[in-house]
Amino acid sequence: MTSTSRVLVTGAGGIAGVNFVRSLRVSPKEFFIIGTDFNKYYLEFPDVDMKINSPRHSDPGFLDLVKKTVSENGIQFVHPQPSSEAEVIAANRESIAAATLLPSTEVISRDKLQTLQILQSAGIPVPKTNTIDSMENFDSAYETIGGDRVWVRAKKGAGGNLSLSCGNADEAKKWIQLWISNGRATLDDFMFHEYLPGRNIAWDSLWYDGKFISAFARERLDYPLKHVAPSKITGTPSVSRIIIDENVNKIGKGAIRALDPKPHGSYALDLKEDANGFAKVTEVDAGKFHSTTPLWGYISTKILGQDPLKNIPYSYLRAGLEGRPPEIQGDDIYPAGTYLLRNIDCGAWLWYEDGSKVRVI
Repeated sequence: MTSTSRVLVTGAGGIAGVNFVRSLRVSPKEFFIIGTDFNKYYLEFPDVDMKINSPRHSDPGFLDLVKKTVSENGIQFVHPQPSSEAEVIAANRESIAAATLLPSTEVISRDKLQTLQILQSAGIPVPKTNTIDSMENFDSAYETIGGDRVWVRAKKGAGGNLSLSCGNADEAKKWIQLWISNGRATLDDFMFHEYLPGRNIAWDSLWYDGKFISAFARERLDYPLKHVAPSKITGTPSVSRIIIDENVNKIGKGAIRALDPKPHGSYALDLKEDANGFAKVTEVDAGKFHSTTPLWGYISTKILGQDPLKNIPYSYLRAGLEGRPPEIQGDDIYPAGTYLLRNIDCGAWLWYEDGSKVRVI
């Protein structure tokens, strides 16, 4: 890399985008960073050198703006943080005069149902799942899942989109009809999942041209403002802790290799444990980071003083700019039992079970 590399971050005003920029600012290299976001107010949050209010990803003007920004500012690397923007950029990467580190468009664009079907075929543990083809077959589709509760969720979207834990078919039907009646969804947008009451786990990994580079896992323990969400899930955790679990690592790597024969870039997995403590993959996002993954990268460098390559966003960016894989860092790159505490307007802290803590931001 040159002394100052020039980077474009789309979706820079979201939580993950802000954390991504933050992680780069404490890395060993200097970056000139341009941030785009369709929300002009959110653009005030990231520590970028230039801010651009962009159209939404669905607007043809979004891609035009990305190309123009790259061309006029000598951008060397483009990082799209939201999955929706990653899909657009991956599909048009040949027309963008800058490097990316993204999986194929096909891998990025798969919905949750397609993903789970592929994983199940490959022998990766997933929740029992069913779709709803008509209201006439609604009750039977619900009952095939079994158990006291069933998880209703959308096939696409993040942050617990349209999800709810339901205790019977009538409750699930009313929930789905609510979203259909207000024009937010169609019947085909929904699916039923086995309800998994155990640990809620996030696993993030970095790959280069089929080569595994690094990964870490944490358990989500609480969510901000969960009282306002029927699902009690609001997208990003307020309390999480680093865990080391060889079974989770095995499932995570197996899932990625089943979905992508040559993994390239970042992959974020969600897993939930059943009542017996057996982890099952509930979701895989290719080409994106979970919202706190870049924050853990910042913590790794700024607070823990680790090898800079354990800052996953920096390792990812360096690989994309240099066109070669970084040194392998392996599994479990952060120390177990380290808690990350976050809340709106309260900053973020590392907390340990002996009661000690360190302010992060």
